[in-house]
Amino acid sequence: MELDGCTRFAPLVSIQSGLPRRGSDPDDLRPASFEEEESANLRRHFLRQVLRGTLAFGTLFAVVFFAFWWSGAAIRFGASRVADRPVATWRLVGTVRSATTHQPVPWASIDDAPSGQPPFFRTDADQSGAFELLTLPEPHRVRVSAPGYRTSTIDVGRVWFLWLPQGREHQDILLSPE
Repeated sequence: MELDGCTRFAPLVSIQSGLPRRGSDPDDLRPASFEEEESANLRRHFLRQVLRGTLAFGTLFAVVFFAFWWSGAAIRFGASRVADRPVATWRLVGTVRSATTHQPVPWASIDDAPSGQPPFFRTDADQSGAFELLTLPEPHRVRVSAPGYRTSTIDVGRVWFLWLPQGREHQDILLSPE
């Protein structure tokens, strides 16, 4: 077909039906058989099921791994308590400050209160009042003292220490002058 000296090619696909035009390859006009459609559907369904199964297995594996890790940590901590070899796994960090001026109190002494069970752990604050005490995670009291200030006692640790035996707690401590 020619328009204005240009040759125009007929489209290979009919606009109305979306199927190849007559005269092209006869195999292209043949609709897919029921078996071919069913086989394609089964393949897609199988791939979806394999993907779901893989995700479910991965999730289950992760949950079981976490459960074993968690219970192992709790058993190790409990065994160390029974064997009277407690392990300090609780990290208490903070700053010791004056209750009146809110300025840091340098070189304050932070230690486990003697009213608790041994062993007792101890540390000193630095020149800016910052400290880090590695102690037992079970609930107990810590005593903070510095020259020229009243001794203060705070509660640290957590009740569920057997299930989560490690942790970190932040406490800013205010000491009142004598």
